[in-house]
Amino acid sequence: MAQDRDWRTEFMLSHTRLFDVVPDEPERSFGYPRCEAGWRDILDRLCFRIQSALKENEKFEFVRIKEKFGVLRIDWNGELSDETATSIHEAVNLATARSACTCDLCGAEGRLYSDDGWLATSCSEHAAGEAVAVRSGFENVRVMRRRPGSPDMYQARYDRETDSLIEVSSPSPDPEQ
Repeated sequence: MAQDRDWRTEFMLSHTRLFDVVPDEPERSFGYPRCEAGWRDILDRLCFRIQSALKENEKFEFVRIKEKFGVLRIDWNGELSDETATSIHEAVNLATARSACTCDLCGAEGRLYSDDGWLATSCSEHAAGEAVAVRSGFENVRVMRRRPGSPDMYQARYDRETDSLIEVSSPSPDPEQ
């Protein structure tokens, strides 16, 4: 039975090159977003970046979009050049980092909270539980992979103003430094 379209269905239908939507049961489609509406702008930006990176004969499909441990988790498949795969990987890293400081309910600036072991990124208005402590100077810093499947890792801070990642040095092992 067809159901009323929600933001997730509208979102997928607005990016048809990236989703294969199951008629009458869009929630059964690969990539159906299992997150709240506060992250829709993040997902729209991600899709525009992916569409810009794709070349004419390349194929891309989201496998899974969900919230896990308070941030977006995005899995995808594609028949892509190495250059395009790297661009998409960077776009996914950016979306993940942005989700880590964006309220999943309203899209405002947020932070990670723990409510009896359940993690969520929320603004102060929607927060439940206690804010998760972050070492001073490492707010909005994420550990990421440089290329798909690469063991080369780096740390980057998400800058909301420029919607970009800025590589940062590893923290000193001595908390006093």
